[in-house]
Amino acid sequence: MPTAHVQRVAWDGARMIVRACADRDWAVWFANWINEHAGPPFGQLVMQCRTRLVAAYGYEAAALETGMWRVRLDDLMAQRPDLVEPLAEIVRDATQRLRTVA
Repeated sequence: MPTAHVQRVAWDGARMIVRACADRDWAVWFANWINEHAGPPFGQLVMQCRTRLVAAYGYEAAALETGMWRVRLDDLMAQRPDLVEPLAEIVRDATQRLRTVA
């Protein structure tokens, strides 16, 4: 498997998280995954993202959340390069699953 491009993983991951946050079960699933791999603050951030998106839905809210997650994921992978491949894999898997649900 080719090496993941960190910035691409960050963007794709950010878009996937925001899309997953539209559904409570998906948000909880990803919050649990990221808690297990990166630590509890990240799972809490996923659930806070969901709360903000539910309260202020719309393109602007989703774009803002996506941008914040892109930075968070980029920073996370810079600090924890061991998470690049697992994150890339879960993003690919979740993106495919979310496409079939839509």
